[in-house]
Amino acid sequence: MTLSDKDFLIAIADGHATEQEQKQFDALREADPRIETYVEILRATRARLRKAAEHTVEELPPELLSRIRREIAATRSQPPVLGILQRWWWAAAAVAAAVALIIAAPWQQQKGVDFRAESLENFQRILDGKLSVMVATNNFDTLVSFFRSHGVSYHLVAVPLKAELVGGVISEHNGVKLAHMVYRRNNTLIYMYQAPEELFERGILTLPSAVEPYAESGKWYAENVSKWSWMFWRVQSVYCSVVASVPKEQLATYFVEGTS
Repeated sequence: MTLSDKDFLIAIADGHATEQEQKQFDALREADPRIETYVEILRATRARLRKAAEHTVEELPPELLSRIRREIAATRSQPPVLGILQRWWWAAAAVAAAVALIIAAPWQQQKGVDFRAESLENFQRILDGKLSVMVATNNFDTLVSFFRSHGVSYHLVAVPLKAELVGGVISEHNGVKLAHMVYRRNNTLIYMYQAPEELFERGILTLPSAVEPYAESGKWYAENVSKWSWMFWRVQSVYCSVVASVPKEQLATYFVEGTS
């Protein structure tokens, strides 16, 4: 039997086989009942593949594809029935491997990047001089225009903060450009990270479980983290994260009631 064995096997597993293919399959199944097991494996993995494809599809790594092709090629010298079964087995294995990778990708995305941890890390980099503003300005509208011109497309919140705007920097997650702002109050630097709700819904960014209810309610959350403080809140579809090297009680006094 020439042809793409895996296509034949897929047609059987999906219930789309022609009458001739079904007869061929029935004959082979009589010769070796294990073929039914192979089909069940493929049917199950195909179902998982379709479900996973709703999220993220990733190609098999080249080295894995090469290994599978070598194994399939090696079976060509086998007796007809055995060779066909082994080729089908490797076709099923290839699909199973693809499913494993595809399902792993959404899981990693759901795990995502911790919004709080990334905020704290960025603040440390600012203090260490490893992260500098891309544009220096004390005008919020000017900064927003800069963000827009560099691909930040979501709404940005003008936070009534009793501190001077210093400038901003742009980062990127999964093709989405993100806005970061730096403020100064006397000798205290205040870092603000604004991200769209979309990234949290997609699992690209995540919140600590204890903070998630605050995203739902829109209430402010604040905590002291070592020598710093971290504050979080949601305004409409924007998630705001603020880090400063002062206690949370002091940081709270820097904000004017209400946001826009």
